[in-house]
Amino acid sequence: MMKRPLFYLSLATIVYILTFIMNLPDYDLWARLAVGSIFFQTGQVLKHDIFSYLPTKSLWIDHEWGSSVVFYFLARYPGDWGLFALKAVILLAIFILIIKIIKLQTNNSAGILYLTFIGFSLLPGFANLIRCQMFTYLFFTLWLYALEKIRRGEDRLIWIFPATMLLWANMHGGFLAGIGLVLIYAFGELFNRKNSLKYFGILALIIPVTLINPYGLNLWNYIIEAAIMPRPYIGEWNSISLSGPFHIYKGIKIHILAGFMLFVLFTLIVSIKLWLQREKPDWTRIILVAVLLYLGINHQRHTVFFMLAASGLFYHQYLNLFSPVERFIKNKIAAKAYKIWQPIKYGSGYLLLGVIFIYSRPHLSDSIIVDPFVYPVGSLEFIKQNNISGNLATTFGWGSYAFWKLYPQCKVLIDGRYEEVYSNDVYAKAMQFSEHGKNWQNVLREYHSDILVLPKSVYTRSDALSLTDWKIVYIDGVSVVLLPKNKVKPVYIDPDYRNPLYGKEDLSKEVKLN
Repeated sequence: MMKRPLFYLSLATIVYILTFIMNLPDYDLWARLAVGSIFFQTGQVLKHDIFSYLPTKSLWIDHEWGSSVVFYFLARYPGDWGLFALKAVILLAIFILIIKIIKLQTNNSAGILYLTFIGFSLLPGFANLIRCQMFTYLFFTLWLYALEKIRRGEDRLIWIFPATMLLWANMHGGFLAGIGLVLIYAFGELFNRKNSLKYFGILALIIPVTLINPYGLNLWNYIIEAAIMPRPYIGEWNSISLSGPFHIYKGIKIHILAGFMLFVLFTLIVSIKLWLQREKPDWTRIILVAVLLYLGINHQRHTVFFMLAASGLFYHQYLNLFSPVERFIKNKIAAKAYKIWQPIKYGSGYLLLGVIFIYSRPHLSDSIIVDPFVYPVGSLEFIKQNNISGNLATTFGWGSYAFWKLYPQCKVLIDGRYEEVYSNDVYAKAMQFSEHGKNWQNVLREYHSDILVLPKSVYTRSDALSLTDWKIVYIDGVSVVLLPKNKVKPVYIDPDYRNPLYGKEDLSKEVKLN
């Protein structure tokens, strides 16, 4: 009687841990909130940039504008907890869909031990407070479930695709993954010599729906360019490296993508086993695994797609890999002892989850804090409190936070909306400064800047002193502020960046318009 309530309580615990394990806002969240604030003030989507002082594109195609509206609405009305609640709902929905996909393959339901492993594996993709791509992960899993149902003859679910695509295409550019997923099923079923027309029919339904957006066909021009452009400065867009990054747990280094690697290992073993047993190939799954594995290896950000698909579709095969161990234990121990072994086996997942919860509970927080050792909290407070205005040059990662905090007092050099608003040439020059590239000083000369906020992790004191016309006027935990010497005042307000009040950012504030 207690099995089902205990199962769902444990599932809720997994979601709870994943939701509150990280309360640090993502670098891009500030731009999302700014766009949402402006939408609520004007009722319109911005189609030109107002936050940067660099030359920008004539049309700003914001593929995440819908997410901006949702994020700001939640921050403004329910409050900060609304963003946590959204993340929890997305995570819970994804887990329920994975469980449903598993039940389509086998009558057995996934155990808590396996779901805990999935949660650990997905953590890199959900580590931040909230990100727009979480909608893509949700819709991707929903579509995977619907496609598996359609493979089994339940064509009545086809309506899900155009209905959710209307949302997806306005929430995040990852809707391209959904189109790719349907294409894989279309060609996979074609190679399986089954009816593939209905999948091509789904494509005919969803592609026109993508045009229902504020930009029309221009959205596709942007999406195609963004999908193939290189992103050498963005870690999650780089290929997987065995050299890291790592988590450090009690002195033990654990690769941040260890869960993905284990999923890949199990999938390869299953594939070899099926090949040796000369199983009839299922080309849909073969193509799906091959494509998602390729994307995951080439771009760390895409590892989540592989895990979402593999965790549901191959659960039964993963379980069978451990059957020899089960048989060995059964043959080696007495019948009475084996009866004891069964509850131990099924209880191990709950025990492990309990240990994880007890260990992680002190580190879980429902307060959204802007960490002064991650963000230039003190430097931006210095600029704000001393009413220093003008063009602010700072790094790519800090740009969105800077204009959320200071616009219209200041405009920024570069921020995370790079391919949306900056041409490739302008972006390359701005990143030359942001990444401390060769001749980075030339960028400041080409694009007039009034304020510099330099990260101490990238720029040294000697770099700052090399700017002979500039003077350091403030230093916080991670950054320094420089002003032109001819504009430096004798006295400034000197905020303490360690003051916890500065880390409590009002996510519901209105961004002032000129």
